[in-house]
Amino acid sequence: MKSKIWISLFLTILVLLSIWYGYNLTIGKNKKLEELLKQEYTTDELNSSEGVEKANERLEVLKKKISLKGLITKADMYFENLEYTNALNEYLKVYEQVPNDREINLKIGNIYYDLFKFDEAYKYYSNIKNYQNLDKSKAVLSLISGNYSGSGSYEEIAKEIDTLGLSKEDNFYYKNSMTCIEDFSKCRLNFEQYFEKNQTGTGEINESQKNIENIRNAFINYKNFQIDDLTYKAALVTGAFYQNGSYFISFETSKNILKENSNYKPILKIAAKSAYELGLYKESKDYLIEYNKIESDDAEASYFLARVYEKLNEKLLSVIHYNKALKIGYNDVNDIRRRLIFIYYALNDTNKMLETFKELIDSKDKNLTINDYNLAVYYHILNDDLENALKYSDLGKAKYSESELFYGYTGWIMLQNENIDEIKLKIVENNINKALEINDKSPMIVMVKGIYELKKENYDEAFIYFKKAISLDRNKEYSETTKYFLDKIPKK
Repeated sequence: MKSKIWISLFLTILVLLSIWYGYNLTIGKNKKLEELLKQEYTTDELNSSEGVEKANERLEVLKKKISLKGLITKADMYFENLEYTNALNEYLKVYEQVPNDREINLKIGNIYYDLFKFDEAYKYYSNIKNYQNLDKSKAVLSLISGNYSGSGSYEEIAKEIDTLGLSKEDNFYYKNSMTCIEDFSKCRLNFEQYFEKNQTGTGEINESQKNIENIRNAFINYKNFQIDDLTYKAALVTGAFYQNGSYFISFETSKNILKENSNYKPILKIAAKSAYELGLYKESKDYLIEYNKIESDDAEASYFLARVYEKLNEKLLSVIHYNKALKIGYNDVNDIRRRLIFIYYALNDTNKMLETFKELIDSKDKNLTINDYNLAVYYHILNDDLENALKYSDLGKAKYSESELFYGYTGWIMLQNENIDEIKLKIVENNINKALEINDKSPMIVMVKGIYELKKENYDEAFIYFKKAISLDRNKEYSETTKYFLDKIPKK
């Protein structure tokens, strides 16, 4: 009898625990949903009756989105690593399940924008016109760049611009910028009339006024220019479009000017740079080659031509023009060095890569980053130049003492010595422990801890650390090295 009572009591407790656990899970999920709603809507939207209705409609979508968390995390990881094609494939899978999710539409639109597929980008941006996180400038530039095909498309695009909720200044700016492509005289007249009616304020210019104010400044220079050179005046406005990031407009207006004057240097450069920003690398190359025929000693043009060749995967030509830019005085020397390092790596030219790392670090430029030191140490370790690896690690440690990286690298470098003694092993241990205090989730640091335990012949400990390092290494950056040392553990 007592046993039956105890069984009944035990089952009752289990039921109560299940209810309590389910209740807490529900609270957790509701909190998560509340957080997501706040990301999706402004406070005013949520407090309005219409907003509450929208929020309720969104709850089911958000619940589904939570169930797709693994897929979204995978897509986010690809995006963070600039693997746009893989990220897009994963986001599109999520989109199939939750096509009305604003954040997913935004992410897909942004990827298409970064891939220069502007018509595709706008398809997704147009689904979220009122979303607070939407960059309206990207949306309108995608609309124009992806859909403008001459004066016949003006009215349709202009109507669509009206639906984007732009400021008065930007609405006029983007509509009239299309006019500039087809009819510069009409475009000029429209801007002049606008400026007469809308004088510059004395206060600080806000973000939505910057585009129109840059054009206004171009017209001031336009009027101040005493020689009646219409090509120069048109070039000033085209330059303002480029300055505003309206690359499609600056590219199209540049082409129109070059039809009248094919060797006009300022416009050849603007056309080339605009084409580059639109992903039109072959066209950019053609304009830069024409420019170089006229002006062969322009360091910026040589730099841009090198960038274009890099994008076109013509690496040797890219190296030639980067070095030319350095020779004739390009101002950001270390930017070129960083780019050359990656090209030499891609070309398997290890000696040149390490030489350029040396030039970069030895420059002692105040703008050297933690990543400069990080990569310099890492690639010197991989190429068995341990002396310079330790030198750069010490420099990195001195400059970034709060980072775990260089303590871990010091341990890794010292452990490369097959005959390391107990005194140096203690130094290694101190560096590794310091690194782990700062960040015990770093796959590199955990791997080095495994190498240390392996060196100490603590094989079970080494095995645990190597396995942990592999599980932490999401980007598989150290997996091959970790597995190499894992295989060194004697088989039982």
